[in-house]
Amino acid sequence: MTLIWTRIDQKLIHGQVSVAWVPRLNIDAIVVSDEDTAADPWTQKVMMMGLPPEVRVARFVAPAQLASLLSEAEMTSRRVLVLFKNLTGFLEAAGAGFHPARINLGNQAGQPPDRGIRLSECFYISPRDLRGLSALTRDGLEVVIQAVPTGKSVKWTPAP
Repeated sequence: MTLIWTRIDQKLIHGQVSVAWVPRLNIDAIVVSDEDTAADPWTQKVMMMGLPPEVRVARFVAPAQLASLLSEAEMTSRRVLVLFKNLTGFLEAAGAGFHPARINLGNQAGQPPDRGIRLSECFYISPRDLRGLSALTRDGLEVVIQAVPTGKSVKWTPAP
């Protein structure tokens, strides 16, 4: 398996992913790692309708099972994009053995200002998730804020 990109995007599979990221990164497999989506066949079917033709494999898995899924034979020859609905799911997957070199913070809006910290125009984070992300960054995780491939890419580092 070649892990090409790991992204936090509350919409999971949608236009920015299907039309912009997949072709730009030459992705042929998408793994959605989200507890609720992994348990909801109807949502999975809807997301499958939005996949571009070059994506030959789409899998839905809970964050705790992500590392195991990525080691399966089916994934070994794929160029994989992993999508998380939120940072909480990513932190859970990291605690269960998923350790990418980089993560893309794409879209995480909708946090009320009193409950979320704004990292970019379209990415808000809870104080608890910010602490978790900061710890992983200190351990070597590179964090990039970028909504679309043609947009500005900003490397994020936690405040000292």
